[in-house]
Amino acid sequence: MIEYIFLIVYFLVAAADLFACIKENRKLEYFAKPLLMPILAIYFILGTYTFGTDWLIVLALVFGFLGDVFLMLENEEKWFMFGTAAFLIGHIFYIISFLISVGANLLAFPLWGILLILPAILILFLTFPKFKDHMGELRIPVYVYIAVILLMHFSAILRLAAFDLLCPCFILVWIGSMLFILSDSMIAVDTFNDDIEISHFYTMLTYIVGQFLITQGILMSILL
Repeated sequence: MIEYIFLIVYFLVAAADLFACIKENRKLEYFAKPLLMPILAIYFILGTYTFGTDWLIVLALVFGFLGDVFLMLENEEKWFMFGTAAFLIGHIFYIISFLISVGANLLAFPLWGILLILPAILILFLTFPKFKDHMGELRIPVYVYIAVILLMHFSAILRLAAFDLLCPCFILVWIGSMLFILSDSMIAVDTFNDDIEISHFYTMLTYIVGQFLITQGILMSILL
Protein backbone atom coordinates (compact mmCIF):
# COMPACT_ATOMS: atom_id res chain seq x y z
CA MET A 1 0.00 0.00 0.00
CA ILE A 2 3.04 2.26 0.24
CA GLU A 3 2.66 3.01 -3.47
CA TYR A 4 -0.43 5.10 -2.69
CA ILE A 5 1.72 7.44 -0.62
CA PHE A 6 3.75 8.15 -3.76
CA LEU A 7 0.53 8.60 -5.73
CA ILE A 8 -0.63 11.24 -3.26
CA VAL A 9 2.80 12.89 -3.40
CA TYR A 10 2.59 12.88 -7.22
CA PHE A 11 -0.66 14.83 -7.18
CA LEU A 12 0.66 17.21 -4.51
CA VAL A 13 3.78 17.93 -6.57
CA ALA A 14 1.60 18.24 -9.68
CA ALA A 15 -0.57 20.80 -7.87
CA ALA A 16 2.55 22.71 -6.85
CA ASP A 17 3.81 22.71 -10.42
CA LEU A 18 0.47 23.91 -11.80
CA PHE A 19 0.36 26.62 -9.13
CA ALA A 20 3.87 27.65 -10.22
CA CYS A 21 2.65 27.86 -13.83
CA ILE A 22 -0.23 30.16 -12.83
CA LYS A 23 1.98 32.40 -10.69
CA GLU A 24 4.91 32.16 -13.13
CA ASN A 25 7.10 31.12 -10.21
CA ARG A 26 10.19 29.69 -11.89
CA LYS A 27 11.87 28.58 -8.67
CA LEU A 28 8.88 26.50 -7.60
CA GLU A 29 8.47 25.02 -11.07
CA TYR A 30 12.17 24.15 -11.30
CA PHE A 31 11.72 22.28 -8.01
CA ALA A 32 8.40 20.55 -8.76
CA LYS A 33 8.51 19.65 -12.45
CA PRO A 34 11.62 17.38 -12.35
CA LEU A 35 10.08 15.40 -9.48
CA LEU A 36 6.91 14.41 -11.34
CA MET A 37 8.09 11.51 -13.50
CA PRO A 38 10.45 9.95 -10.91
CA ILE A 39 7.62 9.91 -8.34
CA LEU A 40 5.22 8.42 -10.90
CA ALA A 41 7.82 5.79 -11.81
CA ILE A 42 8.27 4.81 -8.15
CA TYR A 43 4.49 4.54 -7.76
CA PHE A 44 4.36 2.26 -10.80
CA ILE A 45 7.25 0.07 -9.64
CA LEU A 46 5.89 -0.36 -6.12
CA GLY A 47 2.42 -1.13 -7.47
CA THR A 48 3.58 -3.81 -9.91
CA TYR A 49 6.81 -5.42 -8.68
CA THR A 50 4.96 -8.36 -7.09
CA PHE A 51 3.22 -9.15 -10.38
CA GLY A 52 6.03 -8.21 -12.76
CA THR A 53 6.98 -4.61 -13.45
CA ASP A 54 6.93 -3.47 -17.05
CA TRP A 55 10.33 -1.79 -17.17
CA LEU A 56 9.61 -0.34 -20.59
CA ILE A 57 7.06 1.93 -18.93
CA VAL A 58 9.63 2.87 -16.30
CA LEU A 59 12.11 3.76 -19.05
CA ALA A 60 9.46 5.84 -20.80
CA LEU A 61 8.95 7.79 -17.58
CA VAL A 62 12.71 8.19 -17.12
CA PHE A 63 13.00 9.74 -20.56
CA GLY A 64 9.96 11.86 -19.76
CA PHE A 65 11.93 13.16 -16.77
CA LEU A 66 14.89 13.95 -19.03
CA GLY A 67 12.58 15.71 -21.49
CA ASP A 68 11.11 17.79 -18.67
CA VAL A 69 14.56 18.87 -17.53
CA PHE A 70 15.84 19.73 -21.00
CA LEU A 71 12.73 21.76 -21.87
CA MET A 72 13.24 23.84 -18.73
CA LEU A 73 16.61 24.97 -20.08
CA GLU A 74 15.43 27.81 -22.27
CA ASN A 75 17.05 30.19 -24.75
CA GLU A 76 19.01 27.52 -26.60
CA GLU A 77 17.65 25.51 -29.51
CA LYS A 78 19.80 22.51 -28.61
CA TRP A 79 17.96 22.02 -25.31
CA PHE A 80 14.64 21.97 -27.15
CA MET A 81 16.09 19.32 -29.47
CA PHE A 82 17.42 17.26 -26.55
CA GLY A 83 14.05 17.49 -24.83
CA THR A 84 12.20 16.46 -27.96
CA ALA A 85 14.61 13.56 -28.50
CA ALA A 86 14.12 12.38 -24.90
CA PHE A 87 10.35 12.38 -25.26
CA LEU A 88 10.64 10.65 -28.63
CA ILE A 89 12.66 7.82 -27.06
CA GLY A 90 10.10 7.63 -24.27
CA HIS A 91 7.33 7.23 -26.87
CA ILE A 92 9.28 4.40 -28.47
CA PHE A 93 9.39 2.57 -25.15
CA TYR A 94 5.63 3.11 -24.81
CA ILE A 95 5.10 1.73 -28.32
CA ILE A 96 7.10 -1.42 -27.59
CA SER A 97 5.28 -1.97 -24.30
CA PHE A 98 1.85 -1.48 -25.89
CA LEU A 99 2.61 -3.86 -28.76
CA ILE A 100 3.95 -6.51 -26.40
CA SER A 101 0.76 -6.27 -24.34
CA VAL A 102 -1.25 -6.96 -27.50
CA GLY A 103 0.92 -9.88 -28.61
CA ALA A 104 -0.85 -12.64 -30.47
CA ASN A 105 -4.21 -10.97 -29.83
CA LEU A 106 -3.52 -8.49 -32.63
CA LEU A 107 -5.66 -10.50 -35.05
CA ALA A 108 -8.61 -9.89 -32.73
CA PHE A 109 -8.40 -6.13 -33.24
CA PRO A 110 -11.79 -4.85 -34.47
CA LEU A 111 -11.54 -2.73 -37.61
CA TRP A 112 -13.92 -0.15 -36.15
CA GLY A 113 -11.25 0.51 -33.53
CA ILE A 114 -9.35 2.56 -36.12
CA LEU A 115 -12.00 5.25 -35.62
CA LEU A 116 -10.58 5.84 -32.14
CA ILE A 117 -7.69 7.73 -33.70
CA LEU A 118 -10.02 10.43 -35.02
CA PRO A 119 -9.89 12.67 -31.89
CA ALA A 120 -6.08 12.76 -32.14
CA ILE A 121 -6.29 13.56 -35.85
CA LEU A 122 -8.71 16.37 -35.00
CA ILE A 123 -6.26 17.79 -32.47
CA LEU A 124 -3.50 17.88 -35.09
CA PHE A 125 -5.90 19.24 -37.72
CA LEU A 126 -6.70 22.19 -35.46
CA THR A 127 -3.17 22.87 -34.18
CA PHE A 128 -0.75 21.88 -36.97
CA PRO A 129 -1.68 24.78 -39.31
CA LYS A 130 -0.84 27.20 -36.49
CA PHE A 131 2.84 26.20 -36.41
CA LYS A 132 3.65 24.36 -39.67
CA ASP A 133 5.02 27.48 -41.37
CA HIS A 134 7.12 28.56 -38.40
CA MET A 135 9.36 25.55 -37.75
CA GLY A 136 12.34 26.59 -39.86
CA GLU A 137 15.24 24.14 -39.70
CA LEU A 138 13.38 22.04 -37.15
CA ARG A 139 10.72 21.02 -39.68
CA ILE A 140 12.03 17.47 -40.28
CA PRO A 141 12.67 16.65 -36.58
CA VAL A 142 9.17 17.89 -35.72
CA TYR A 143 7.63 15.78 -38.50
CA VAL A 144 9.49 12.73 -37.17
CA TYR A 145 8.26 13.45 -33.65
CA ILE A 146 4.66 13.84 -34.83
CA ALA A 147 4.89 10.51 -36.66
CA VAL A 148 6.27 8.74 -33.58
CA ILE A 149 3.72 10.17 -31.14
CA LEU A 150 0.91 9.25 -33.53
CA LEU A 151 2.35 5.73 -33.71
CA MET A 152 2.43 5.65 -29.91
CA HIS A 153 -1.23 6.66 -29.82
CA PHE A 154 -2.17 4.09 -32.46
CA SER A 155 -0.28 1.41 -30.52
CA ALA A 156 -2.42 2.34 -27.51
CA ILE A 157 -5.50 1.86 -29.69
CA LEU A 158 -4.25 -1.56 -30.81
CA ARG A 159 -4.52 -2.66 -27.18
CA LEU A 160 -8.24 -2.90 -27.93
CA ALA A 161 -7.37 -6.34 -29.29
CA ALA A 162 -6.47 -7.47 -25.78
CA PHE A 163 -8.83 -5.40 -23.62
CA ASP A 164 -12.49 -4.46 -23.83
CA LEU A 165 -13.34 -0.93 -24.99
CA LEU A 166 -14.74 0.05 -21.58
CA CYS A 167 -11.97 -1.64 -19.62
CA PRO A 168 -9.99 0.96 -17.63
CA CYS A 169 -6.81 -0.82 -18.75
CA PHE A 170 -7.58 0.29 -22.29
CA ILE A 171 -9.48 3.53 -21.97
CA LEU A 172 -7.05 5.17 -19.54
CA VAL A 173 -4.08 4.51 -21.83
CA TRP A 174 -6.06 5.66 -24.88
CA ILE A 175 -7.12 8.94 -23.25
CA GLY A 176 -3.68 9.44 -21.71
CA SER A 177 -1.87 9.08 -25.03
CA MET A 178 -4.36 11.49 -26.62
CA LEU A 179 -3.72 14.06 -23.88
CA PHE A 180 -0.01 13.67 -24.55
CA ILE A 181 -0.65 14.63 -28.19
CA LEU A 182 -2.74 17.60 -27.08
CA SER A 183 -0.02 18.79 -24.70
CA ASP A 184 2.74 18.49 -27.31
CA SER A 185 0.59 20.21 -29.93
CA MET A 186 0.04 23.18 -27.63
CA ILE A 187 3.77 23.31 -26.88
CA ALA A 188 4.52 23.33 -30.61
CA VAL A 189 2.10 26.21 -31.23
CA ASP A 190 3.47 28.19 -28.29
CA THR A 191 7.10 27.50 -29.26
CA PHE A 192 7.01 28.16 -32.98
CA ASN A 193 4.25 30.72 -33.45
CA ASP A 194 5.13 34.03 -31.80
CA ASP A 195 1.65 35.36 -32.51
CA ILE A 196 -0.05 32.78 -30.31
CA GLU A 197 0.64 32.34 -26.62
CA ILE A 198 -0.70 29.29 -24.84
CA SER A 199 -0.61 29.19 -21.06
CA HIS A 200 2.00 26.82 -19.69
CA PHE A 201 -0.67 25.74 -17.21
CA TYR A 202 -2.65 23.96 -19.94
CA THR A 203 0.35 22.21 -21.48
CA MET A 204 1.43 20.94 -18.07
CA LEU A 205 -2.09 19.96 -16.98
CA THR A 206 -2.64 17.77 -20.05
CA TYR A 207 0.87 16.34 -19.75
CA ILE A 208 0.57 15.52 -16.04
CA VAL A 209 -2.83 13.87 -16.45
CA GLY A 210 -1.80 12.11 -19.67
CA GLN A 211 1.31 10.51 -18.15
CA PHE A 212 -0.64 9.45 -15.09
CA LEU A 213 -3.47 7.86 -17.11
CA ILE A 214 -1.03 5.89 -19.27
CA THR A 215 0.86 4.67 -16.21
CA GLN A 216 -2.30 3.83 -14.29
CA GLY A 217 -3.82 1.99 -17.25
CA ILE A 218 -0.74 -0.18 -17.67
CA LEU A 219 -0.55 -0.78 -13.92
CA MET A 220 -4.14 -1.98 -13.86
CA SER A 221 -3.53 -4.31 -16.81
CA ILE A 222 -0.61 -5.89 -14.97
CA LEU A 223 -2.75 -6.45 -11.88
CA LEU A 224 -5.51 -8.22 -13.85
